[in-house]
Amino acid sequence: MLGALLSATGCIEEPEVASASLSGATMSADLTYYTEQLPPYNYMENGTLKGISVDLLEAVTEKMGKKVAREEINLVPWTEGYQAALTRNNTVLFVTARTPEREQLFKWVGPVYSDRYVLFAKRDRGITIESPEDLKEYQIGVIADDVAAQQLLDIGVNQSQIIPESNVSANIAGLENDEIDLWACPEDAGRYFTEEVTGNYYSYTVVYQLENQDLYYAFSKDVPDSVIQSFQQSLDAMKQEKDASGISTYDRILGRYIPSIGLAQLNYLTEEWAPFNYQEDGNVTGISVEVLEAVFKNIGVNRSRADVRIVPLAEGFQTAQNNTSTVLFSIVRTPEREPLYKWAGPFTRASFVLYAPVGSNITISSSEDLNQYRIGVVKASIENDLLTSHGVNASQIVNGQKPEDLLRMLEEGQIDMWATGDLAGRHQMLQTAADPNAYEIVYTLSENDFYYIFSKDVPDTMVGAFQQALETVRDQKDEQEVSDYERIIYRNLGVGCTGQTFTDDAVVELVNTTAAAIENNTSDTFRCINAGEAPYRDHGDPSLYVFVYDVNLTIVAHADNIQVVGKNFKGKTDVTGKPFRDEILEGALKNGTGWVDYIYMHPVQTNLYYKTTYYRLTQGSDGNSYIVCSGNYKRCENKSEATPTNNSTASPEELVAFVEKAFEYAHVNGQEAALREFNNQTGQFVDDELYIFAYDTNGSTLALPFQPEILGTNRWNTTDANGTSYIQNLVTTAQSGGGFVRYLYADPADNFTVKQKLSYVMMVNQSWILGAGIYDSQEDSPIVRVGMDPEVRESLKSFVGEAIEYANTSGKDTAIAEFNDQNGTFVRGNLYVYAFDYNGTTLALPYQPEKIGTDLSGLQDPYGVNYTKVEIFLVQQGGGFLFYHYYNPARNMTLEPKMSYVQKVDETWWLGAGTYIEDLNQTTQSY
Repeated sequence: MLGALLSATGCIEEPEVASASLSGATMSADLTYYTEQLPPYNYMENGTLKGISVDLLEAVTEKMGKKVAREEINLVPWTEGYQAALTRNNTVLFVTARTPEREQLFKWVGPVYSDRYVLFAKRDRGITIESPEDLKEYQIGVIADDVAAQQLLDIGVNQSQIIPESNVSANIAGLENDEIDLWACPEDAGRYFTEEVTGNYYSYTVVYQLENQDLYYAFSKDVPDSVIQSFQQSLDAMKQEKDASGISTYDRILGRYIPSIGLAQLNYLTEEWAPFNYQEDGNVTGISVEVLEAVFKNIGVNRSRADVRIVPLAEGFQTAQNNTSTVLFSIVRTPEREPLYKWAGPFTRASFVLYAPVGSNITISSSEDLNQYRIGVVKASIENDLLTSHGVNASQIVNGQKPEDLLRMLEEGQIDMWATGDLAGRHQMLQTAADPNAYEIVYTLSENDFYYIFSKDVPDTMVGAFQQALETVRDQKDEQEVSDYERIIYRNLGVGCTGQTFTDDAVVELVNTTAAAIENNTSDTFRCINAGEAPYRDHGDPSLYVFVYDVNLTIVAHADNIQVVGKNFKGKTDVTGKPFRDEILEGALKNGTGWVDYIYMHPVQTNLYYKTTYYRLTQGSDGNSYIVCSGNYKRCENKSEATPTNNSTASPEELVAFVEKAFEYAHVNGQEAALREFNNQTGQFVDDELYIFAYDTNGSTLALPFQPEILGTNRWNTTDANGTSYIQNLVTTAQSGGGFVRYLYADPADNFTVKQKLSYVMMVNQSWILGAGIYDSQEDSPIVRVGMDPEVRESLKSFVGEAIEYANTSGKDTAIAEFNDQNGTFVRGNLYVYAFDYNGTTLALPYQPEKIGTDLSGLQDPYGVNYTKVEIFLVQQGGGFLFYHYYNPARNMTLEPKMSYVQKVDETWWLGAGTYIEDLNQTTQSY
């Protein structure tokens, strides 16, 4: 397709001796080979012909007795090779799709590989194709005479929609310039071409799969059947014969070129170093393991954490150095290690520190002080190198095999300090130390990034694909504008803080300077911002940059990431579910200027940090209003790692969202894992003053992170200062479908001072409940009023119950038709019934008929609640209430809180109905 004609013409001679496995089969003709530029099957790179079919041809013919040299193969445009195979004798064309139309034109050997033809689209187009019917509005690029064109015609695509080109470059250019909407191509070949043109295998997303197509060597009709049989037998033998690792020669060849196959053939090793990689309950887990699984999913590798093996770090290094197709993680990149491996990353960052007993009173003022102490480290770890670089004598360094060995030595006084990662050390203390709080950080050695390393025999294509998938995992956002990577880091590390490299005054000055420029010349200022020019982006410190929204929350200029320009961020959140951009808009329209705090990725470092952004409303020279913003990462003293803050800042809406996310977490991860996380003071379910508590239905305490001494005790008859049996009220409310409960309780963030507490509880299953609370909350909160109003609750339950009775009486099909009828009996003013199956597929939604048949299980509200999934879990346990935020179609899609009640009809579908909180005295439409 892209390649020029290779001038040399080649042939092969009949071998004198065939492979023993082929029982003396011979080749009776000299053959001329033709191929095209179609990576990863056959292509020219740096003057060498390579690819799956080229390597396979070389191996097959060597097995037959005489290897075909790559120089003997003619690389030509596809049409030329195809005509040669049709009209000339003793020719072979590869790789060729074997179709009914071509079946009688050639003799066939294969399949070489079965590739699937797909439709690629630009990621930012947001194109979704569910069926061939959805293709009618799109222009689709193909290669002229390629089988993809026929596949499109076969599924009903109009000929006028198909745009044929002579080469792939033209297809990609058409996609980039929006001259075509989709590009039809074999998936693996498309990935290679995409990487060649754009620099990234994953620049485009697959939006639809066409038919799988088997690819073959096509021989001209005159080639003797005995030669065809010899080729086929040799190819089949290569597919069957396996090496000591159980991998065939055929699969090894595929693995050199197809990342999903090649990466599945590697050995994955790691060490015990929590929270990055460690074993828990018999499973390998941690940040690096979750990131690895996300990479596997992105590429399509059929491997999981079950394929990762934990070994001592020294053993892992030794294995990776021996060309054993090994991946080892998590590893710090150093000059000494650099040439020994291939590298992918970084994927996260952590500090290396020295822990010492609190009572030791050790003070380290400089590196020179370190030689006074015995310092323990894991053998072969980076900590050894760091200590040496700080001038520590080898005689002062004590090696251990595992972190728990070093902690034990520290407890027993065999070492004075322990060199480890700050988070890794703390995790180990929480797991095995007699008193996790008996140790403190006395010195920081360094802060380092972590990588995956590959043994040198792993092909560069595999490492490159891994690196690009890693970047995709980090950078590609979901519907809430949060990446998989951010969610992994948040689950495992939480949120950090970092020293400011510039002042908040510098942020304000940049915003004011930019606003003045926009007021003077809007278009020219936007051009300079999007070009990343000074002063709109500080090239000395890339953390300081400006970005601009219009009053619809569409980015109109961004000095750090031009790719988001034109994208609307209304309702998008940070990783905690906070819709901070909506808060910026609200504050700007109301006050003109202000600050908003949220959580964000650092552009230079690799983790999540607390960030604060200053905004200013201004009017451009074009007469339009804009919001100019710039942010700064917050200093460490602003946040506590283990204790909720004293200030009660969470709203009832945030409280409910927090509980519902914990409810979903419990269903996804199971009771044991959930309770372990809920009881972790530094876990994801301790967020400022919010934390999760849990009880069984008899009142026994299952989770209470800041009162661990109470775990396991029964509190059924416990009362508050007013004599209220609040545990009984919590359980009863949860069993009635969930809701709010008020009582008095000691606030752990304020020296356990007794305060009024508002809690929200949900029933996880028939045996236990969970909830959370806020202190001194506002008495007149609308969401609390409607949530505690028995008339509203009973009205919703009654309406859903009536609909279920109708469905059971009339049958599913009749009921769904009735629920979707806006003039039907179950659409009563603003109140109506909606219906879904247990996969989250919409069955009834009368005011949004375009959503019927679509999967809404991935939707989140601005607080990060996966409300359809929560509804499904509630239904499966008997029904219940939930709160979430949604844009109200009755009020121009205004973002509003709402309450719904859901209940199952049978094992195939369920119903719900809801009321927006603004309509306190009437139930209104749902979704």
